Amino acid sequence: MEEVQKHIRCKKGDIASYVLTPGSVERVEKIADHFDNKELVTRHREYLIYNGQYKGVDVTVCSTGIGGPSTSIALEEMIKVGADTFIRVGSCGARQPDIEIGDVIVVDSAFRGEGTSKEYVDSAFPAVADHYVTAALIEAVKDKGRKLHIGTSYTRDAYYKQNPALNELLTEYNVKCSEQECSTIYTLARIHGVRSGGIVGTDSNILLPEQPTLAEKEELFAKAEQESIEIALEAIYKLAEQDKK
Repeated sequence: MEEVQKHIRCKKGDIASYVLTPGSVERVEKIADHFDNKELVTRHREYLIYNGQYKGVDVTVCSTGIGGPSTSIALEEMIKVGADTFIRVGSCGARQPDIEIGDVIVVDSAFRGEGTSKEYVDSAFPAVADHYVTAALIEAVKDKGRKLHIGTSYTRDAYYKQNPALNELLTEYNVKCSEQECSTIYTLARIHGVRSGGIVGTDSNILLPEQPTLAEKEELFAKAEQESIEIALEAIYKLAEQDKK
């Protein structure tokens, strides 16, 4: 009998090989609404999982919670039950003045500012997305006619801790954004020999001279969130078509 994983409560055959990994359980519901034959698989702790199909491709969505620890648990357990392609669909704060709130960013690499991935491997090990996943995301962004931002994210642990000197360096070194999961996903995927990538919608930018209200930010982000979901699903479809060849 196949072993059921402790946290995601799944065993081999319960989920697809292609998985979207938002942090938010609310975003899981929004993603699953795009599926054909949406089916609830499990709901346990911060992990909400649905299966379905998108353009005939079997796909799963699983929330990871906020930050590295819960994300690493989700990745480890999903890999054990057969998932091999992960796309993070998340939110971020922009770290470049030309990135507007509501823009989307394809994250091809991550500055490992969080602690979880360092429990696995030395900090010199790179957190890099899979080339083919990134290429599929870029193509999907272009298909939608959206402005393409692509580059490195700063993945951190302490959401409310601001470091002005570090923020200046992130902007100087052309880091596109900051968020809390990419480097954990990319590092673990590399270690385990599976594919990963990420697209994030911008919900803030500390470099803007005039800051919108929270309500204005949420309205701008809602469009980016929806587009990120659509782009990620199209990227899954493109990868599945490539994988057939």
